[in-house]
Amino acid sequence: MKGKIYLYLFVFSILVNVFQYVNSKGIIDKYEKDIKKFKAKIEVLEKSEASLLEIENDVVE
Repeated sequence: MKGKIYLYLFVFSILVNVFQYVNSKGIIDKYEKDIKKFKAKIEVLEKSEASLLEIENDVVE
């Protein structure tokens, strides 16, 4: 009887660990995708800011 309880607990703990792994992997992948997207937006904004500053300097001169 004890052996079956330990077996069920072992199987249950494996299922919980698999669920946690899959869930955390999905969250990490989503965060990495968001980080790449925001880095691309930052690059675009920095380039547009630099071009606006160049235009502003040309107008002032």
